[in-house]
Amino acid sequence: MSNKEIKTLRVSIIGEPNTGKSTLLNQILKKKYSIVSRKAQTTIKKTTAVLIKGDKQITFTDTPGIMPHKNKLSRATFKEASNAALDSDIILLLLDIQKDKIDKINIIIKFIKNLNIDFIIVFNKIDLVSNKDYLESISKLQEETIESIIFSISAIKDIGILDVINFLLKNKKFIYKKKIENINLSKNSTYLEEIVREKVLDNIHDEIPFNLKFVTDKILQNRDKSITVYITILLTKNSYKPIILGKKGENIKKISMQARKDLENNLNKKFHIFIFLKVIKNKGHNYRAKI
Repeated sequence: MSNKEIKTLRVSIIGEPNTGKSTLLNQILKKKYSIVSRKAQTTIKKTTAVLIKGDKQITFTDTPGIMPHKNKLSRATFKEASNAALDSDIILLLLDIQKDKIDKINIIIKFIKNLNIDFIIVFNKIDLVSNKDYLESISKLQEETIESIIFSISAIKDIGILDVINFLLKNKKFIYKKKIENINLSKNSTYLEEIVREKVLDNIHDEIPFNLKFVTDKILQNRDKSITVYITILLTKNSYKPIILGKKGENIKKISMQARKDLENNLNKKFHIFIFLKVIKNKGHNYRAKI
């Protein structure tokens, strides 16, 4: 066995949009790996992060929200999630105890069972419901999926998460795999783009689509060890430009400032953020903001 090998368990986090998957992952790792926004379906690409405990590592994959429609799952929204699930040792199905209905839950569980992969069910946001509603939800789910292991947590308040981690650490499916080295997030374009995208979504709300495209043009390491990042937001309509810019550019400056502060707090480094807007159809002038 190589010195760089470690007992590894692969876990994919799956659930409907806005159930708190990214918040849970960030809480487990105690660092911001996934974007968290009020706008549903903010995770459009799967994100992987690693928790190392002693001689074991758990690789968690945060997936895009799956969206059941009537009696079937949306193939488009489940593609990334299903790929992650098939590459996992265990699936963590995260449910919103306030909103997820038993019929939708059963659709998702039926699909997971067809994959022949072990799964656990985790009810999130238990801090937002009464004891009566909580017990009713648990009871209904146990009636439908009696063989499932069920946990209850509050991802945002870090309640019950340690129980889930300890359960996973005791799983018998750990195998020796190459140790995953810590990713240098300050030079990871996907991570940088996701942080900026979160701030855009926080500030524009429902005025433009969530699936904007972000491209990292350049990442520079400065002599003072600060990082300069140039990111372009690709727009499909001219009308989106003034929304993101805001009056006198105030909105894009706010987005840049929030992204910079988030990156500096997460990575303990000084950042300079340049954000450009580009309409794909037109080759007009780009706009930028530096904070």
